[in-house]
Amino acid sequence: MQYSYHEHTKHLVDDPDNDDLFSARHADQVARATNSVFNEMCHELDVKEYGDLVLKNLNKRSVSKEKLCDWLQTVCFILNRYAAPHLQMAAERVDKQNISLIAEQKTVIDLQKQLIEKKDEELKSVQTTVQTEMKSYSSALKKTCAAALTPKKICTAVKTIAEKDERSRNVVIYGISESDGEKLENKVAEVLGEINEKPSFRDCCRVGLKRAGTLIRPTKLSLNSSDMVTQVLRKAKLLRKKEGYKSIYICPDRSVEERRAYKKLWEELKEKRKAEPNRVHFIRNNKIVSSDKNSVSASSEEI
Repeated sequence: MQYSYHEHTKHLVDDPDNDDLFSARHADQVARATNSVFNEMCHELDVKEYGDLVLKNLNKRSVSKEKLCDWLQTVCFILNRYAAPHLQMAAERVDKQNISLIAEQKTVIDLQKQLIEKKDEELKSVQTTVQTEMKSYSSALKKTCAAALTPKKICTAVKTIAEKDERSRNVVIYGISESDGEKLENKVAEVLGEINEKPSFRDCCRVGLKRAGTLIRPTKLSLNSSDMVTQVLRKAKLLRKKEGYKSIYICPDRSVEERRAYKKLWEELKEKRKAEPNRVHFIRNNKIVSSDKNSVSASSEEI
């Protein structure tokens, strides 16, 4: 009689080797060999499922002792030579990964602890500096301008600083079309998308009251940080080259005084360009800058 031992074990190509880490390939080979012998057993015993390979079915007279021994030898070989070693290799691999993961987690925790300690040190340093500066400032005030700093002036100064800080996180966009029931957030996002910017923003709204026959109202956009504002303003000039967006301008959120000063500066720039058309004139850092056309690139212009 031709027995099935070699027919089943032919699926086991790779011997267990510690240098070859346990992988899906090994598991597939063991599964194929196991399924092969179990399928033959189900066929010979006339059962449908592996779960039916129980004592009462294995003890059928239709199955010879030699066939049972062949199946037992095959299963023992698979378990002893392949399944158990591969399982051990898999367990060792998991242990190594767990150890590595624990080490990485410990490193992260240590770094977080160091960061917290560093932040505490910086906070204490800032507190000490503030206390020292406040004492010096208080002393100077008492000696030189005790009568000059009235509560009203202090409130005005604090309000001015707070407003300046708030404006530093805003930009004003001119030229976005206005319509009833508009979704202003989508329009703003579309404009910013043209300069490859997708910042998260706190709020956006039209500035001023809407009146019939008036010009399009500007849009004030509140971002999460002044760094975002700087990034958007730096790339705003790209809109000049975008078809359909050349009439849209993005500017800082200026105070009334700053707007007056900038308007005056803009008038001076127009006069400068008219008087010296052969040179390049633009505004940078609230000053008019002039240069020869061949010595300045278009990217260096601000307006």
